[in-house]
Amino acid sequence: MARNDVDVVVIGAGMAGTTAARDLTDAGLRAVVVESQDRIGGRISTDHEFAGVPVEQGAEFIHTDKAETLPLAAAAGLELLFCEPAAGYVMELGGIRSPELYADPSLARLGNLLDDVAAFEGPDRSAAEFLEVRGVTGAAWAMADQMLSIHPLGDLHEVGMQGLRDDRVVELERGIDHRVVAGYDELPKWLARGLDVRLGWRVAEVRWAAGGVTVVRDDGEEITANAAVCTLPIGVLKSNAVRFTPELPATKWRALNGLEMGAAMKILFRFDEPFWPEDLTMLAVDGPVRLYWTSLYGRPGAPAVLCAYVTGFRARALSVLSEEAAARVCLADLDRVFPEGKPSARVQAYQRIDWLKNPDTRGAYSFVRLGGAGSRAALAAADTGALFWAGDGTATDTIAAVVHAAHVTGKRAASEAVAHLS
Repeated sequence: MARNDVDVVVIGAGMAGTTAARDLTDAGLRAVVVESQDRIGGRISTDHEFAGVPVEQGAEFIHTDKAETLPLAAAAGLELLFCEPAAGYVMELGGIRSPELYADPSLARLGNLLDDVAAFEGPDRSAAEFLEVRGVTGAAWAMADQMLSIHPLGDLHEVGMQGLRDDRVVELERGIDHRVVAGYDELPKWLARGLDVRLGWRVAEVRWAAGGVTVVRDDGEEITANAAVCTLPIGVLKSNAVRFTPELPATKWRALNGLEMGAAMKILFRFDEPFWPEDLTMLAVDGPVRLYWTSLYGRPGAPAVLCAYVTGFRARALSVLSEEAAARVCLADLDRVFPEGKPSARVQAYQRIDWLKNPDTRGAYSFVRLGGAGSRAALAAADTGALFWAGDGTATDTIAAVVHAAHVTGKRAASEAVAHLS
């Protein structure tokens, strides 16, 4: 393919890639999107068969009422379901369930935890050290652990306080959510309408320079363009599964070293009928699973589907088990929490989605490691010639590591590519 046949090649057809390609096309440029998977959406993956209604295997929510993807969903004509997790949130520790749990005297040590995270200053320290200095123990520790590591996906000793602050985790904790009724995958598919998207196109090498970029497929096919936008996940970039020629500058590798791809999996369960309270939205526990939620809450007459959301060291522990063994661990945990409901006797089907083992992601989404503050901005910097960067690892202007963050980075990278070509 001749150099001038393609203006921009976009690597990845997730939210960042489809957004970038849409903006590039709307700017009058010819963009080609290459995607290693056999579908559009990246870490947005909707199962339309498991329960007869859409169930999310990956990203699930449009977070907060300020998400940049809300106008996009409206433009696409997608119906949204308002979700307020706090309205039906239950926490259980040691057999004691909220609201009784909230009388635990250790909770006084938390103070205004989220406010203090948002206002954190000074040298970086781990979230674990931050809590230890406050004297947080017992139920308070478990609750703080839930707040500070369920989104970043790192364990408390890995996550840096500066990263928690800069990633705006507090905004996420305090926000409300929406689900896309027809399935989250409808959003990137709508963005990709009419675009030249080539599925099953696995990139092996990226040759970059100031004057252009050549992307090489694993079978040797090449696409040469005047510019490129790379949206590869942090886990793939750090694995060296894709070769960059010349090698990326030290600034990029320092940025990648400051970021980590968090471990997360979902195990979806379909039961014959609900055994949980009708108004339950999320159930936080302190066992082999951190969090369960009702995937179809708010849909009248919907099947009884429960999601076990497993992160951090818990996800790594279940990842080494077979799917059946991991499901048994979750069901035993549910039997403990709901002894009268006998969940293990009611299950009809289950499926595990382990993003850690997915070779196209090598994890769920990124977080900032202790000492890694500023890494997202360094990775996003347009300092590699005609090669520009997008994806959740490069988000600096909104809540990081969510779908609307990827969308914002796609728009930013597209504008950089347009400016470069003009």
